[in-house]
Amino acid sequence: MSSQLHGQVDKSLRERAGALAAIGRRPSGAPRRARPPRVAPAKLGEATGYIQFVTANGKVTLLPGEHARLPTDSAAAVAAGRHRAFFSEARVQGTQVRIYTRRAGARAVQVALSLNGTNHVLWWIRLLFLAISSVAVAGAAVVALFVARTVLRPVRRLTADAERIAATRDFHPVTDDRRTDELGRLARAFNTMLAALAGSIAAQRQLVADASHELRTPLTTARTSLESMQLHPEMSESEQRQSIDAAVVELAEMTHLIDELVELARGDAQASEHEPVRLDDIAREAVLVAARRADREFRFEHEPTVVSGAPAELMRAISNLLDNAVKWSSPEDPIDVTVAAGVCRVRDYGTGIAVQDLPHVFDRFYRAADARTLPGSGLGLAIVRQVAEAHRGTAMAEAAPGGGTIMSVRLPVIRAGV
Repeated sequence: MSSQLHGQVDKSLRERAGALAAIGRRPSGAPRRARPPRVAPAKLGEATGYIQFVTANGKVTLLPGEHARLPTDSAAAVAAGRHRAFFSEARVQGTQVRIYTRRAGARAVQVALSLNGTNHVLWWIRLLFLAISSVAVAGAAVVALFVARTVLRPVRRLTADAERIAATRDFHPVTDDRRTDELGRLARAFNTMLAALAGSIAAQRQLVADASHELRTPLTTARTSLESMQLHPEMSESEQRQSIDAAVVELAEMTHLIDELVELARGDAQASEHEPVRLDDIAREAVLVAARRADREFRFEHEPTVVSGAPAELMRAISNLLDNAVKWSSPEDPIDVTVAAGVCRVRDYGTGIAVQDLPHVFDRFYRAADARTLPGSGLGLAIVRQVAEAHRGTAMAEAAPGGGTIMSVRLPVIRAGV
């Protein structure tokens, strides 16, 4: 605004000085006049300005009735043609003026306009700007506070939910996730985390309960066998041997169950490093070990298949499938093992699994009615599914055509047929 107002003043000064220069220009050969030219009156509402003339030798000529003199710095040089027209500011008799000096014939004309009005306007503009700015800043602060509280309200609710969960251990997802912005996304992620945490805690409690139930039976049996020997010292040596053998068998079963639990806990707690491995080579090694242990016939067919995985974990999963097939088939029946396209299939020719039990055979501690009289913890196939899911794969069970069961693990393939 200051530049705009001063530009208007400069424009008025140029126009007035140009008019005076035209009036003061004398025709060629005309006699030189000592007195100033007659100045044309200003138009209605137009500022005339304060005018004085300066000769090349520095003599100042004022209009009739005027007595205040303007600063003549470089005015004589302008009159002599040695300096170009210029603007300047000065304080004359207590008034701040803007002066325009230009050449007018053999003299220089100086026109001055007061800047008091302009400065007064600028002062009021500054005052108004400060007032409006203060109101705007205060209003912006109020709006920002309101917006911040509105935006952060879901965060406060999220914080309150986190504090409630820490105090009550209630992991039910109750955070409002209806928003469509980033806070809504955060709320949905928080709810998902709560659901996963609640599921994990429920699974942990179920695992503890199931493990306690499974451990109670062999522990009770072993304790009963040993207590019978303590309460009946008159037992024969053969009876004592039978009691000791029964206790050893139950303790061995309990040790196997604990080992399976440790294996499951290790798989849940940490993720192993994966590397490209030959699934067919791992399956071949597992078949050789199972054949030596069980003295059974294994028919092995394979295609070279490379997957990304942990060799020890894959070995454990395939071995569990082979152990399950040995348990559910007669010694005379062979066991077929096939590896191709990232799938390891193990088929037995036993009695098969009931249709209602097939969806649950990979659950922890699940044992079909026919399997409850057989040794086992009910965790071997659960470990198979855990390993498969850790390798971004799946574990499946299905009835085989002609009898028996097909257990399979499907893993993503890196390269096949290499």
